[in-house]
Amino acid sequence: MKPVLAAVIIMIPLCSVIIPAAGDQGKSLAEIFRTGKVRFVPEITITDDSMAGKSFFSQISDIALDNQGNLYASDSKENNVKKFDPSGFFLGTIGRAGQGPGEFSYPTEIEFSKGRLYVRELMNSRVSILDDKGTFLKSVRVEMQEGQWQNMRALPDGRFAVQREKVNRQDLNAPQEVFIDLFSSALEFIKTLYRHEIRRNQYITEPLRTNVPIPFAPQVYFDVTQDGKVVIGSSGKYEIEIHDPDKGKVAAFSHSYAPVEVTAKDKELYFGGMTVMMGGSSGATSQKRGAPEYIVKNTEFPRHKPPFVNIKVDVDGNIWVQPYGLTIDKDGPEMDVFDKQGRSLGRVRIEAGGAFPYWMVPLAEGFWTIKINEDGEWSLVKYRVSK
Repeated sequence: MKPVLAAVIIMIPLCSVIIPAAGDQGKSLAEIFRTGKVRFVPEITITDDSMAGKSFFSQISDIALDNQGNLYASDSKENNVKKFDPSGFFLGTIGRAGQGPGEFSYPTEIEFSKGRLYVRELMNSRVSILDDKGTFLKSVRVEMQEGQWQNMRALPDGRFAVQREKVNRQDLNAPQEVFIDLFSSALEFIKTLYRHEIRRNQYITEPLRTNVPIPFAPQVYFDVTQDGKVVIGSSGKYEIEIHDPDKGKVAAFSHSYAPVEVTAKDKELYFGGMTVMMGGSSGATSQKRGAPEYIVKNTEFPRHKPPFVNIKVDVDGNIWVQPYGLTIDKDGPEMDVFDKQGRSLGRVRIEAGGAFPYWMVPLAEGFWTIKINEDGEWSLVKYRVSK
């Protein structure tokens, strides 16, 4: 963690200005994707140095844009939201640690809608609503008994699509239910758009009562289009649905894929990546790498990995899908791309060291995303999509 400097230094961050290649001019994103390859060209990078000692990144959890193109980044460990102008210039922080009005406790997700900044706080179990200047307006409790909130996305009309997951408390080994619900701008429940069962945990009672995650379990992913449709994918099969918040499901499509087997190496890496907290008689705790024997014994591996692990929608409504388990060779990873009607634009290779964006705020010719390097340093990067 970098220390905060006492002195206030005014600095205009250096921004990379890249002239689009002649071959990109006039080409739609769909035309670029049909070539079978794409480059994500960095145009602006925001690092700790961009904030000139006034703040720093500890753990960026989400990003959002307002109508003027200002960028907001929630920082879970710093318990604030950092604001930048469209060029990446640091404008200041919003919020501080705490439980009162305008204070945050582990902000994990943000959205900007109709002049309001919505900040979901994990530890305070609420969504705080602020104006575009960061002034607190009100907060709304997130009721856990109605299901654990996982994601929320603002629709163009001010309503929200919210993903929740509910556990059957009477039978902990029953499948979990995933809901995509429609909420009002005041975060009042309106109706359920989508419901699906998944099973990603099993519970044991011996040698202790705990849950054991199921590796490579299928999940539900969703994103929102610029015209307010909700794109939902269930990775148990390669199936994607498109929902209108008022009319219901308006389209659905599936895609063929070659199942990728779970290997012995996958299992080794899975258990090796676990960390166990161990307590001593003095009350001190220590960490031990690797899975304890009771976890190894009770872990169920499926034969195959799910077909995909992420879905994003760009500004033109094209649907980006991140395949699961494909071998990444020296030429770069791949993604499947579909147009807004669900027609395949092909499998597209991401070249020049690029990667599928786990976080993505779409722009006219690209997107903003979050990056973390091998040294654990966080940054925000604006990319242009190029052929």
